[in-house]
Formats: sequence, C-alpha cells, structure tokens
Amino acid sequence: MEITVQFLPLAGLGLLCAFFTAAFLAATKRWHGELSLDGSTGVQKFHTTPTPRIGGLALLVGLLVVHANVPGTALGNSVYQTLTLLLAAGMPAFGIGLMEDFTKRVSVKIRLLATAASGLLAALFLGVAIRQVDVPGLDFLLTFAPFALVFTSFAVAGVSNSINIIDGFNGLAGGVVVLILGTLGLIAYEVADPTVMVLCLLGAGVVLGFLLVNFPRGFIFLGDAGAYSLGYYVAMMAVLLVARNPGEVSPWAMLLACGYPVIETLFSIYRRVSRRRRHNPGAPDASHLHSLVYRRLVSRKIMPGAKAWKRNAATSPFMWVYAAVPMLGALTWPDSLLMVLAWLLLSFSVYQRVYKRMVRGSVFFRSRQAHQSALSERP
Repeated sequence: MEITVQFLPLAGLGLLCAFFTAAFLAATKRWHGELSLDGSTGVQKFHTTPTPRIGGLALLVGLLVVHANVPGTALGNSVYQTLTLLLAAGMPAFGIGLMEDFTKRVSVKIRLLATAASGLLAALFLGVAIRQVDVPGLDFLLTFAPFALVFTSFAVAGVSNSINIIDGFNGLAGGVVVLILGTLGLIAYEVADPTVMVLCLLGAGVVLGFLLVNFPRGFIFLGDAGAYSLGYYVAMMAVLLVARNPGEVSPWAMLLACGYPVIETLFSIYRRVSRRRRHNPGAPDASHLHSLVYRRLVSRKIMPGAKAWKRNAATSPFMWVYAAVPMLGALTWPDSLLMVLAWLLLSFSVYQRVYKRMVRGSVFFRSRQAHQSALSERP
C-alpha cells in the first residue's frame, strides 16, 4: 500500500490534466462543433443538447502527462515501460474511434478489427497472452502461440466494444471503468503485482478527471475513441494480471470483473438475433438495460418531473450498483474457478430478472395507459 501512496500525486496530476482538457474541449465546442458534436436525435440518444463526443482526447492527454512524469525508480521504470507499450499498441483503437467521432462513417466491423489490432499489438509488445481458460480442447489450442495471440486480441476487442455499448448516459461507462480498475487494482495488490496495481490507479485517476466534466451534467461525452480506449485499457490490465500471476488469478475472474458490460453485450447480441425480424447484432437500439432503467424506472417512477439531464445522470448510479455485483465475486475468489463461475451465473441471473421486470413493467404501463385513455373517450 505504501507503493500506491507514492504514486497518488501522479494519479492526481492525471486527474487534473484530464479535467482541464475535457473542460477546455467542452467550453470551445463552437470552434470544433461542426466535426465533434453528437446530435440529440437517434435511437440511443437521451441527451437534449448537441454535445462534444471527443472526451477520448482528454483521456489521452491525461495518460500522456502521467507517462511523462513517472518517477525514475525500479517500480517507476516498470510502469513507464509497460505504459509506453500500452499507449503505442492502443493507437489503432483510439485512432479509428476518433475518426468515427469526427466522421460518423466508420463501420462497426472496422472498429472491431481496430480494437482487435490493438489487442494483438499489446500482446506482442508486452509478451503476454491468455494461455489457459480451463476449458478442455480450448486449453490445448492455447498452447500454440499464434492461436493464443489471436484469442487474446479478440478478447480485448470484445471488452473494448462492451464498454462502448454501455456508454449511454452521463457517467455510466466512465464510472463502471473506475470500478473495474479499482477491482483489478485490489486483486493486483492481493497477488503482490505492484506494476498492474499502479497502472490501475493511474488509469482510474485520469478517468475521474474526465468524469468531473461528464457527470452529472454531461458537458462532454467519451465518444468512440474514449470508450474503445478505456475498454482496451481495462482488458489489458486483466490480461496482464492473468499472464503475470498464473495460478493466482483466473481468467474467469477477470471476465467477472468486467461482468456488467460483457453481460450487456452478450445479451444484446442474443436479443437482436433472436427476434423474428433479424437485426444486425452491431446495430444500435434503445433496449439495453440502462435504457429501460432510464425510461421505466427513473423517468416514470422516481423523477418523472425532473429535468432531462437530472434523469439522465440519475440512471448511472443504478447501473454502477449492478456493475459492482460481479466485481464482488472477482474480488472474493480471484483464483477459484468454481466460485467464479457460480457468481457469474448469479450475476447473469440478476441481470435477466431485472431486465424482465423492466420489460413487464413497460407492458403493464402501456396497457394501463391505453385502458385509461379508452375510459376517457367514452361518452
């Protein structure tokens, strides 16, 4: 813990740099708004004012400043080298995401491949890969380095895209990422891996700086560059923990730490492809759990008369609470496959029950409204 305290000022510096950069971008939107503004119309839009979606730039500035000021100690050198390679490998994900933020024309497939490329480059640069997942047959394939590298790259891409999927409300994705980094940092502390612990601390500091501008008012959004980069960063922290601490950290525990965005993504894909009228699994919709919580719970029951931005911001804490459920399992049993799988099943069951309750509530609400309307129209 003394090591973490030593790096707290650096985390604070990253927080301040990310905050001031985000605030500057939000304040100068009239200069770059023609390219950077996210409109308020669309199936997944819950904000009422066009807002800059280039918060990823604030994250990059924060991390670059942190990188340039890492102290020259034995641990500092390890952190510096690892962060250098992580930033270099993450450029494809960040670059393609930023291109989408400015043009809104980059396909989902290209963005997925870019995040996979970042995962592959990071695995090659850092010399790490997922080599065991406790699944017969798959573990045999993972003994072959090329397969392990490809598997790792697409695992990283999956987590990166899952963070983008939950990026729907002020503070939602950023808050979840801070919770994930906190979880991974605590696990790193438990297994005595100070490098990963410090990297989690520094990353969380930078994200908190962005959140001060993003939450609760939503003056700036993460955008694709920010969401993909954060997803890449937390995924690589998980890969590093597994690769550097074999036997002490289960890859399933790392999946559990990222449980909420991963479960949301898998359920969204299932929901879209199982409809009678097939939908593109990568297409946006407004049926995510956080969207239902906003419409059915926050807007209709808890804060029906509140301003839009207040209802928007109030949605995120509900999802933060749920996101902490799988993380508790990862923290408690980082090396126990049986308990982690049981907790993963529990987390999915909680998600499904809450989702069904939201959907049933919406059907009941509509039917009640229709009934009252019919009564009012009677002579």
